Amino acid sequence: MTRKPHLGKNVSRIRTAREMKQETLAKALGVSQQAVSRMEQRAVIGDDSLKKIAEILEVSLATIKACDENFILSHIMSDQNHNYNLQRILRLIKKILGANYEK
Repeated sequence: MTRKPHLGKNVSRIRTAREMKQETLAKALGVSQQAVSRMEQRAVIGDDSLKKIAEILEVSLATIKACDENFILSHIMSDQNHNYNLQRILRLIKKILGANYEK
């Protein structure tokens, strides 16, 4: 029997991994910090709310619904590494373009 994920804990883990405070998430959702705190205590969160949260936290809905903490952390790290690589590529392109314009 598969254990159901505690969605509130998953949101909390992802939010914390993103170094985001409850207050920041609350503002983005248009709710109070206390509402976010209560939501993170709930095992079940509606899909509409989860979709908004996923968008704010920049993760997929599947990542939030994943019940394995290691899965969540690996996806976050993968997203961060991907973003880092994109930023690095953009810096290199700007550097190359800048060098071409200086000639």
